[in-house]
Amino acid sequence: MGNQNNFVLNILKGLDIFSDLDDHALQNLSLLFEEKIYSQGEIIFEEGAIGNSMMVITSGQVRVSQTQGPQVEEALIILKEGDVFGEMALIEDLPRSAAAIAHTNVIIFEISCSHFISYIAKDCENGLKIVLKLARILSSRLRETDNKLKAFVNMSQWI
Repeated sequence: MGNQNNFVLNILKGLDIFSDLDDHALQNLSLLFEEKIYSQGEIIFEEGAIGNSMMVITSGQVRVSQTQGPQVEEALIILKEGDVFGEMALIEDLPRSAAAIAHTNVIIFEISCSHFISYIAKDCENGLKIVLKLARILSSRLRETDNKLKAFVNMSQWI
């Protein structure tokens, strides 16, 4: 168990979302993550499912997609090692906005919303650091989506 926890700790140290935490805070946080392994093509979570956790990719790639009817999938982004996904579930109790599918064989670390909230309640100072990083991640993704939408609208004026 010690080696597994050290592995989790080392992965978390390299992630931007946890970069402001000291070793003690990271150690406590690392105990809350669970390792999950998915084979290529396996669904990690479905679009519309109630989200209750955030994941960190430790190996492999994850495809985030939306479905456009049966058997039709539109990939939105391919995430890689070190990327975080499902993070919206930590701040809102709503259905997942997209599906997550193992693009390759993938290993993730998952933290449940309840463990995350418990951690923040026990360590407010470090919890605030994580929440601010999470807000920056979400803001960046929203800004990127906004730019794509603007480009699409501009292109559609010429059609």
